[in-house]
Amino acid sequence: MAASQLPADDSLQKLQTYIWKINQERGFSTEKPSEKLVMLMEEVGELAKAVRKQSGLKFTNTTRQTEAAEELADVLIVLLGLSSLLNIDIFQALLDKEAKNRKRTWR
Repeated sequence: MAASQLPADDSLQKLQTYIWKINQERGFSTEKPSEKLVMLMEEVGELAKAVRKQSGLKFTNTTRQTEAAEELADVLIVLLGLSSLLNIDIFQALLDKEAKNRKRTWR
């Protein structure tokens, strides 16, 4: 079976640029990386709560799916903002990391 290939399109880079622009518009571009990290942890916590609800509490499937989707989007938004704050091209970082991962031995 052929290994999956990473897409050549850098739409993640375009998304990161867009998120950075809205961070600037909304006044989130002057935060310290440590503040952005705390924000990311907060969003991950909200995602965990949504996933917990999805798997354990009585909610409609639509509500559960919507909450998890929104929290995942929040995590991505904050992560891309943090990447820009640190001057990291997240798409290139993903390519570099996956190149390393491909050399590793997995179970």
